[in-house]
Amino acid sequence: MKAFGATEGAARGLSIVFSTAFLLASYGLLRRLLAPWLALGVLAIFALSPLFVYYGQQARPYSLIAFFSAANLLAFVKLLEAPGERGRLAIWTILCAFLLYTQYLAVLFIAFQISVAIFRLRSGRLKIIAFGAAGCAAIVPWFIAAMVGAPGGDPLPHISWMGPPTLMSLVWYYVSLIGNSPKLPGYGLVILLAVPGIAYARRIATSRNLPADHLLLFLIGIGLPALVYIVSVWGPKPVFASRQLLGAGIAIVVAIGLCIATLPRSLAAGFLLALLAWSALSLPEAFPHQTKPPWREVATQVDTQSGSMKVVVQEDWVGQPLDYYRRLGHVRRWSELAEPEKGERLLLVCRPLTCSDVGTEAIKYRGSLLATWRWGSSAETTELRLYEFEGGALREEKSVIK
Repeated sequence: MKAFGATEGAARGLSIVFSTAFLLASYGLLRRLLAPWLALGVLAIFALSPLFVYYGQQARPYSLIAFFSAANLLAFVKLLEAPGERGRLAIWTILCAFLLYTQYLAVLFIAFQISVAIFRLRSGRLKIIAFGAAGCAAIVPWFIAAMVGAPGGDPLPHISWMGPPTLMSLVWYYVSLIGNSPKLPGYGLVILLAVPGIAYARRIATSRNLPADHLLLFLIGIGLPALVYIVSVWGPKPVFASRQLLGAGIAIVVAIGLCIATLPRSLAAGFLLALLAWSALSLPEAFPHQTKPPWREVATQVDTQSGSMKVVVQEDWVGQPLDYYRRLGHVRRWSELAEPEKGERLLLVCRPLTCSDVGTEAIKYRGSLLATWRWGSSAETTELRLYEFEGGALREEKSVIK
């Protein structure tokens, strides 16, 4: 942003670069396991997946998680083919360190890889354990610093708002990899994937041979989210979040490609097209107008209504973007106002859950609702409200719902 400016494009630009790198690394992984046409088809699922699109364009480093996860998987699959080759060991070790510095749950990702090496390789296991441990050791200084400076010994106080996940949270995570649209029944996707899944299981049962790289993908894709779910439900702190499980998502989508590959080519092509259509229909759910408030529109109306009035909010989640998009004046927190200022004429922008924090009686007797913005098309549709407060009686204004 220092080089290209504080614009949305500059803020998201590096994420887009790493999203592109993620697709390239994923294609390298797919080509080692699938025929070219099927590898391209599964790559298209990654490109259209609402989950990967949503997190791939955010300014936060989620595209880094996706890229390093895909690159790490590719490096380890290559390592399984030649466990004793030092060059492959070194590349995988470096990627382990990078991935672990990008997200703490990577330690489980790497542990599953080492487990496959221990139980499926006849040689080179000790080297993989040693190099993997060396890659993970790079995080030790951060871990010590985090634990020493953590209040109450909690290195993750910023996620204390997260509640324990439900079983449906785990199911939704898998559905969201292909697409989760209110227009499409989630159970239909489960039924669609059951056919290639059964075909793959029959082939493995017949051949009695599950390749190590296949085992790796299924273990990470199914085992990792399940383990994080169990830890979040019965452990000391919930850490289940789909954005932290992008690596597992990569593994399970590639595993779906392995299942489709067991079908006759014409049937496999049909299933692939059906999944692509599902993702394409669900993709709008990842677009900004479904996932965040129309900040420019909100800021324009606030500027139009404000005049000399103060504009206040209850939380930074509302205040920071509103302050960025406004052209006139700045936004202040309600908690920052002195008591005399709270009695002045002002505008309040808030979510329904936090609007009552200024006092239910204040809203009832001093506030009038000027506008309401709603976004999203699912049951999780959210809302933003604009109130005008004044010292006198309640103003009678018609609410405009947008």
